[in-house]
Amino acid sequence: MGYDHIVTTAPRPIAPEVVRGPAPALSMANQSWLGRLVRWLAGRTSAALFGIFLAWFAVWTAFVYVVLDTVISAQDQADLGTIAGPLMGALGALFAFLTAFVITTEWGQHREAEHTLGMEADACVRLAWISQSPGCDGAAIRRDLAAYLSSVLDEEWPELANGGGCEATHDRMSELQYRVRGVAAQPDVPASVANDLTTAADAIAVTRAERLNAAARDLPTPLFLLAFLSGVVLTLNAIVLALHRDHAHGLAVAGIVALVPLDLALLLAIAMPFQGDLRVGGHALARVLDNLTRGRYGPV
Repeated sequence: MGYDHIVTTAPRPIAPEVVRGPAPALSMANQSWLGRLVRWLAGRTSAALFGIFLAWFAVWTAFVYVVLDTVISAQDQADLGTIAGPLMGALGALFAFLTAFVITTEWGQHREAEHTLGMEADACVRLAWISQSPGCDGAAIRRDLAAYLSSVLDEEWPELANGGGCEATHDRMSELQYRVRGVAAQPDVPASVANDLTTAADAIAVTRAERLNAAARDLPTPLFLLAFLSGVVLTLNAIVLALHRDHAHGLAVAGIVALVPLDLALLLAIAMPFQGDLRVGGHALARVLDNLTRGRYGPV
């Protein structure tokens, strides 16, 4: 997606005071220990997530298989296998549906965060170009815009992984907003240019607020638990089904033990857009900042 094009649809103007974003510390404090655990897991790498789930399922599966094979007689194993067989299709479909639903939902929100970042970059480009209009102190606007983008990339971006924003970046945002509104109020600035300036500045504020909201969003713990428990039940049913079979049928259990952790790892890997291996990068904003410092939108 290119970020140097002009977006003609602008959001409703807002005051600079509303762009401070959510209060992640308070929301994190109100989370249950299970919610904090899910968020911590979502911050791990994809390989680490797969390893954690695979190790847990492998150990648990082996233990349950040995215990059930020791405790349940051969005749009872055959009876249980008769019951477990028809359930495999239903439980497999349930697990597939749940994980597909959650992965699709989370991936959609992940792409929405990418789109929001692109819109923020577009708004910065639009402001940079408009600042070259006659009567504007364009160099001052572009200087404040470059300071804001530098703060986003250097100071605020690491905080997004924790679901928060940065006060220093908010201060740079306020300085940019006041600078733009001060320039727009000058009598030498045409009314159309003044309107374009404030609209572009408001678009930056809106998209930053949306980016902070996306960073503060958590994977719904009940959804993850439902997918996790459906995987456990599916694995348990596969163990019961394999009890009265020969050892070759253990390959089916091994396949499920490998597939369930893989799905759960992917689900968590995309759950937090600014954490993990599949996190959203700040390349779009970095490109705008690079063009600003090179003077491609005018001297700074």
